[in-house]
Amino acid sequence: MAMPVSTLTHVAALAGAVPHLTVSLDTDNGATVIVGDFPEASLCTHAFRQVIADWPTESGHAPCVDDIHFDGADARGPVLATGQVRWFSTGLGAQRAVAALRTSRRGQQKISVQVRFDALLAVSVVRMESDALADDELDDAAIAAYATCEAESLLASVSAAA
Repeated sequence: MAMPVSTLTHVAALAGAVPHLTVSLDTDNGATVIVGDFPEASLCTHAFRQVIADWPTESGHAPCVDDIHFDGADARGPVLATGQVRWFSTGLGAQRAVAALRTSRRGQQKISVQVRFDALLAVSVVRMESDALADDELDDAAIAAYATCEAESLLASVSAAA
């Protein structure tokens, strides 16, 4: 089954934000498209972001990507892990993401959080880092933050539709 453009939007945002990340996109015809900032890549991260941003929203044709692989980060549920840093993308704007993250982080002073809005893709990338937490604790905190952002995004879309 082809990946929806919305999923690839988040992947493109992460590809542009996570240092040294290479993304492999397996297509439905058996080819692999390599996205990364090195000469042998099929697309650089900027070109990939542009392709996804320009994808027609009303198109009946979804991208022919069947599977996504990350090199340079470990996928841990909905977040990517690079050492003591966790990354995820959210459909919230930066201000709404920061507000949602403040809610999810109450009582967790050991985590540094940065939010960067990707204006081209209209999503925010969240970076969470901690030297004080164990890997599983940081994973849990990042997944909880991701869930909070997704819930806020869903509430925002319901409010906009009403």
